[in-house]
Amino acid sequence: MPASPRRSPLPRRAATRCATLLVVALSSTGCGPGGDDAPATTRATAAATGGTVVIATPTEPDHVIPPVVSSVLGRQIDDLLFERLADIGPALNTVGDAGFTPRLATRWTWSADSLSIAFSLDPAARWHDGRPVRAADVAFTYALYKDPAVASPAAALLGNVDSVTVRDSLTAVAWFARRAPEQFYDATHHVVILPAHLLAAADRARLAAAPFAKRPVGSGPFRFDAWTPGERLVLVADTTGGRRRATLDRVVWTFAKDPTTAFTRVATGEADIYENVRPDRVAEVARNAALRLDVAPGLDYHYVAFNLHRDAGADAHPVFGDRAVRRALTMALDRAAIVRVMFDTLARVALGPFPRAVATADTAIVPLPHAPDSAARLLDAAGWVRGADGMRAKGGVPLAFSILVPSVAASRVKAATVMQAQWRAVGVRVGIEQVDFPAFLARLDARRFEAIIGGWSADPGAGAVRQTWGRAGARAGGENAGRYVSAAFDAHVDSGLATFDRGVQRAHFAAAWRTIVDDAPGIWLSEPWRLVAMHRRLRPVGMRPDAWWARLHEWTIAPDQRLPRDGAGTLAAR
Repeated sequence: MPASPRRSPLPRRAATRCATLLVVALSSTGCGPGGDDAPATTRATAAATGGTVVIATPTEPDHVIPPVVSSVLGRQIDDLLFERLADIGPALNTVGDAGFTPRLATRWTWSADSLSIAFSLDPAARWHDGRPVRAADVAFTYALYKDPAVASPAAALLGNVDSVTVRDSLTAVAWFARRAPEQFYDATHHVVILPAHLLAAADRARLAAAPFAKRPVGSGPFRFDAWTPGERLVLVADTTGGRRRATLDRVVWTFAKDPTTAFTRVATGEADIYENVRPDRVAEVARNAALRLDVAPGLDYHYVAFNLHRDAGADAHPVFGDRAVRRALTMALDRAAIVRVMFDTLARVALGPFPRAVATADTAIVPLPHAPDSAARLLDAAGWVRGADGMRAKGGVPLAFSILVPSVAASRVKAATVMQAQWRAVGVRVGIEQVDFPAFLARLDARRFEAIIGGWSADPGAGAVRQTWGRAGARAGGENAGRYVSAAFDAHVDSGLATFDRGVQRAHFAAAWRTIVDDAPGIWLSEPWRLVAMHRRLRPVGMRPDAWWARLHEWTIAPDQRLPRDGAGTLAAR
């Protein structure tokens, strides 16, 4: 059934304005004079070492210990503190090792049967405390990530990495259970290497409580300097070991109480970067001569996840345990209208649990339609009958649930309000719980919610969906918080990951996406454009779709545009 036409929920003036927002955003974007396409002379001028970049954010990580970090902000910090054996290239190729660049490993050698890879470590690599990085650290790290006691979300992505052994002090060998197209990606992308001498004695069941989680020691281009809770976290360029240092002197994250305050810091020059610019701020960025807006497709998507069980228990949820009811709840929503409320014209309606930019995306898939009448009939057939007040119940139990949203995410709060009204129209009573971001993440980890509006920054690899919607991710510590488990879905994903034939892979993933969309364990809402506001004095390099900060250690600031900042990164008195 085709989606029913709906009037835009925006007032006429807003609807007219929103049609131009994407044009305004695109007209203000571009790499700028110091980006990858800059003239050689300009790039040379900007190449001098020095300066501070300040990133304004409305959230704060609870810790920065990589195996159990679940926030994008925590990942940003970790990606600059620590190193992988090799980094994925700008094309985001995940098949074989084409495009990957050496990091801790200077080179690697495949075995004749492709069931092992020997990584040769950089002999100059040092931990920030001066100790050398050794192959024993690599073996320790992989064992740590895979330990069930740690309950790392990344463990679901490391199933094919059977073990890592030490050949000699500078050679670590990764062994695989089977040949697979993404085995090099699996062995390098999901894990940053950690110092065994500082973490070997840590309680693996309480890793986030270890002192290391608040004062980490890595081997990356920046080292930890200071963390003032509620205010800022500071990294400074590392100079140990004789390896090439970062071009910037320091990177500072300033924590604001809300998105408006964080954005204002960039708009007024107190900070340099603010990501996730709201649609109503796009025109303001375009008018500000000191700022530029980087607009690009990203790998983020927003979704509703249903908890298919009663909190953390095994019993089926009385509402979401019924597939027909989940489908009805999906069909009751006008997702196009919800996306307009969330992002105006700066997002697309999501097709499923995948962004369109990944290689396994099925852009021909037909989502469940917006069909309130059909939704009502499904609820009737499931025994949820309308009462005199128009609300439904079955056996005296109301058809009601709560939806959990992070209070700092204005777009999700708006979406929850619209969904609440649309569900009420078909007889479903929905409450909205707004909590701060740390509490939101804690509730997800503990499975203490009925439904949530979440956001996910997807990995480029095809196997990443195991972490978010597969059986492996449903275990404790996994990111499949709603605990959706489907043998058919898992089988198609596994088959797609095992084949070297791209056509066969696409067919298996198309079947997997069809299975999960029909099962409706969640509602896929939006796929927003990546909007990053930044000061024009910055000369960015290599802003990858999955991680714009990946090469921040190579960014530069023209010497004559380095604002005077104190050691914490704030503006100093002139």
